[in-house]
Order: sequence, then C-alpha cells, then structure tokens
Amino acid sequence: MSSTEKSSRLLPAIHGGEWGSRLVRNKWIQRAVVWGSLVVLYELAALGTGEFFLPRVGQILVGSIELAQEGWGSTLAGSLNQMLLGFSLAIAIGIPVGLVMGMWRVMDYVVGMYVNALFVMSLVALLPLLIILFGVDIEFRISVVFLFSVFFIILSTADGVREVDRRLLWAATSFNAGPIKRFTTVVIPSSLPFIIAGLRLGLANAFSGMILAELWVVRDTGELLLQLGHNRDLPKFFALILTVTLVASLAAALLKALERRLTPWSRVR
Repeated sequence: MSSTEKSSRLLPAIHGGEWGSRLVRNKWIQRAVVWGSLVVLYELAALGTGEFFLPRVGQILVGSIELAQEGWGSTLAGSLNQMLLGFSLAIAIGIPVGLVMGMWRVMDYVVGMYVNALFVMSLVALLPLLIILFGVDIEFRISVVFLFSVFFIILSTADGVREVDRRLLWAATSFNAGPIKRFTTVVIPSSLPFIIAGLRLGLANAFSGMILAELWVVRDTGELLLQLGHNRDLPKFFALILTVTLVASLAAALLKALERRLTPWSRVR
C-alpha cells in the first residue's frame, strides 16, 4: 500500500477524532451532561426517600403548571419589582461612593471603616431595627435588598479604581487631559470589570434579601413559600424555589453579557 493511500485512510479518522474532541469541549454539551446527571441523581434520590421528603421531577413540573394557573406569576412579579427598586437604589448609591472611596484616600478613611464593618457583620441582625424604622411594608423590603447588595458594589468599585494602571493616568496627563477627562476616559473604563463584578455579587445577594425580607413579614413570595411549606405541598414549593433561582440566573447572565459587551478587552468572565 502506498503512502498516499495510507494517508487518505487516516484522514477520516483524524478528522473524526478532531470532531469528537470539539464536541466534548463544547460548553453546551458539557452543561447538558452535568445538569442531566444532576437531574438523574435527584430523581433517584426522590425515588429512594419517597414523596414525603422529595417530590419527583415530573411532580415538580406539574406543580409549576398549577402555580402558573393559580396566578403565582403576579406574586413573583411584585417581589421582583421591590427587589429591582432596592437594587437600583444600591447601584445609584454604591457606585458613586465606591468611586469616591477609590479616588480619595481621605474619603476611604472616613467612610471605609463603616462600609467594611457593615459588610462583615450579619445583616440579619439589623432586620428588627429596620422593621422599627420602616414598618413591614414595601419600604422595609426595599431597605433589606439595598443593604444586602450595596456593600458588594461599593467595595468592588473602590477596588477597581485603586487597580487603575497609574501609567495610563500619567499618559493621559502627558496629553494634557484634565481631571474630568482622565476620570471619564481612564478611570471609568478601567474600573468597569470590577464594577460589573460587584453588580453580579450584589444581585445574587439582592435576591437573597428579597426572599428573606418577605419571609420575615410574610408577604408575596415569602408568604407563598411559608404556606406551601406548612401544607407540605413540596412539588409547588420546589417549583417556586427553582423559578426564583432561574430568574436570578438569567439576571446574572444578562450582567455577564453586559460585561463582555462593555469591556471586550477584559479577561474577567
């Protein structure tokens, strides 16, 4: 057999191996395998423990349909509206405070110790005080979401400003760029990956704050979770938890896509 014939027979095998390798490295296939395996393991665990402890996957799907038919979507929408108000307030305050802390050491000394103290303490301990201050209406829930998310935004933004390459600032100064120009063309773009990272962390905690606040005052989604738990309606209970988790994951994915669009030069993923 000639070398040409051997190489022609080897080419399909080589291309087939490369195609298989690319298929294995495909992130969507990897995710499908991982999540599919988790679903199978959960189904086996549900079969082993029984419906009293864990509902089966099919029962959770039926529970989600029943919740939708009962109008639970409006309840979740109300909770998300309050969460967005609190998170928007955290963004409006957190980013400017973080920028100021990162740019001026004096402000970091004055404000930083309070921010760090509140960041490390248990915010759950402040909930009774917030109820005294704001009552149990929407103001309380907005304030909880705000506190659960704002410190991640402040600290991450401040770190982003501190990590700005000083050589870029010197280069901008050498081209006669004033303080405002340096701030808008150097500091803000360089800090964007850190700012968006803080937003992603803050968003995850905003969802936690939303649920926790509503569990405390027994309103909206928190009230529905308590009712389902007390009635031991586990299919609907699991369906509601998974729905909230899915919404939070989609929101985090949107922020990640925004980061890639605004900072294509960044390696942060």
